[in-house]
Amino acid sequence: MALNEFKPELNSYLVPFLNGRVLVLKRKSGFWEFPGGGVEFGEHPEHAAARETEEETGLKARNLTLLGVTSAVYKKDGAEKHSVYVVYRGEVDSEEFRLGPEHETGKWITPNELQFLKLGYNAQPVCDFLKLQ
Repeated sequence: MALNEFKPELNSYLVPFLNGRVLVLKRKSGFWEFPGGGVEFGEHPEHAAARETEEETGLKARNLTLLGVTSAVYKKDGAEKHSVYVVYRGEVDSEEFRLGPEHETGKWITPNELQFLKLGYNAQPVCDFLKLQ
């Protein structure tokens, strides 16, 4: 594979917690995930997780702690892509959230209920990350 065909990407996600439950968002593709997205040039992943959470849900996150780092390799737009996911845990103050254009719905569930959802690449390892806490 030529170097210019390799599309690395750094993403940061937040698992929002409130009263022992977590917020999950459902993409239009049918996969569930957490608020998050690409880390901008020069941005710290922790800041990106909080920024993306506010952009995608309107919720302000606080007390962020690192849950773990994972990655996935897959094809997108005809090219191999390697995405690295930095995942944080954070607290929010309200269960009222709004959805952006990327998601069709969202819900608050217990961490144990995550195992019953069709999770995206960025969300699958979170079940194991939460068991380690």
